[in-house]
Amino acid sequence: MKSVGSFRGGSNRPLSNGISGTYEGMPELKECGYYDVQQIQMIVHQLLVSLAAASVEKASADPFKQPTSFVEDLKVEMLEYLHQQVESYATGSGNLSTSSRFQTPVKLVGDALQGFLRSKRSLFRRVSSKLLSGDVNDKKIEEFVQELERTGSWLAGKREVVAKSLLKRADRSRMFHCDMRFDKSQEFVEHKAKCPLRPIMCTNEGCVEVLSAIHHDEHDGTCSFKLLPCKQSCGSTVLRKDMEFHCSTTCPNKVVPCPFNEVGCDAMLPQGSLVQHYTDFIASHLLYVLQSLHKQETTTGIQAQRIHLLEKTLSISQRSEAVDVGSISLTVKEHESRIKSLEQEVSKLRQELKATDVSVEVLQLRREIRNLQKQVENLSHGS
Repeated sequence: MKSVGSFRGGSNRPLSNGISGTYEGMPELKECGYYDVQQIQMIVHQLLVSLAAASVEKASADPFKQPTSFVEDLKVEMLEYLHQQVESYATGSGNLSTSSRFQTPVKLVGDALQGFLRSKRSLFRRVSSKLLSGDVNDKKIEEFVQELERTGSWLAGKREVVAKSLLKRADRSRMFHCDMRFDKSQEFVEHKAKCPLRPIMCTNEGCVEVLSAIHHDEHDGTCSFKLLPCKQSCGSTVLRKDMEFHCSTTCPNKVVPCPFNEVGCDAMLPQGSLVQHYTDFIASHLLYVLQSLHKQETTTGIQAQRIHLLEKTLSISQRSEAVDVGSISLTVKEHESRIKSLEQEVSKLRQELKATDVSVEVLQLRREIRNLQKQVENLSHGS
C-alpha cells in the first residue's frame, strides 16, 4: 500500500509538531483527517469485544455481580492503558515498539488490548479459582457483546472517536491516516475529493460496504455483488455470489448429455443447443427409440415366458405339496392304527400274564393238598 504522504501536493503546509494549528501571521491550516475505514472498523470492534471479555472475566471472579456492573470502570481503565501503550509506541519506547519495526494499527491496538486482558486476568485469577472454562467463557463473551450493542452501553460513534485517536498515534508510517493540511479552502476541497483514504460506498448494486478509496480495487475483486461475465461464456452477466449456481444449472453453455442417451445417443452438448440437436438428429433419435422398443418387446416376451414357466413350476410344486400332505396324512393314520393295535395286544398280554400267574398258584396249592392227603393215607395204613 502506497503511503498517503506520497500523494501530497506542494501547497500543503504540515506543522512540525504534527498537530493542526497556526504560526503567527499565518492562516489556520485545515487538516484532511481521513482514515483507513477498514482499520477503524476493526479497532472499533476490538474495543467492544475486549471490554466484554474483561467484564465477563471479572464477573467470573465475583459470583454476586453481573458483567454490566463492571463495564464503566473497566472502560476507563482500558482506555488509559491503551493510550499509554500506544503513546509509548509512538515515542519509540515500551513493549509494543520492540515487537516489530512495522505493524498495522489494528495489530498494535490488538496487542495492547491483549496485554490489558492478561493483566486483568492474572489479577482475577488470584481472586478466584472458579473461572469459567474457555468454551463457556467465549460463549458468555459473545452474548455480552451482543448485550452491549443492544443496550448502547458504548456506542459505535464514541468508539470510532477513540479508534481514530489510537490509529493516528500508532500509524508512524502515515499509511492509514491522512494528516495533510492546507491553508487554502479550494486546495483543501480538491484534496478531499481525491484523497486515497476518502470513504466511499461500493459501487456494485446491492453491496452496502463502506471502504477507503484506496481499497476499492481490492474489494471489487472479491465483492459478492460484482456483476461478471459468465465463466462459460454464455453472454450473461451474473453476480459473483451466484456464478457457481448459474454455471451448474441454468447456463445455456452447461454441457449436458442428450436426453436420448438412455436409448443410444451419446452426444454431449451445451444445454442451450438441445432443441437444434433434436431437429438435426430426429431420424437417428427415432431409430434409437424403435430399437429400444424392439428390445423391450423381446425382453417383455422373454419375461412373459419366464413368468409362465414360474407359474407352471409353482402349480406343480403346489400339487406336489398337496400329494405330500395327503401321503403324510395317510401315513399318520396308519401309524395311529398300528399304535392302537399294539396297545390292545399289550393289554391282552398283561391280562394273560395275570391269568397265568393265578393258575400256577392254584396248581401249587393242589400239589400241597395232594401231598397232605398222601401223608394222611400213609398214617392211616400204618395204624
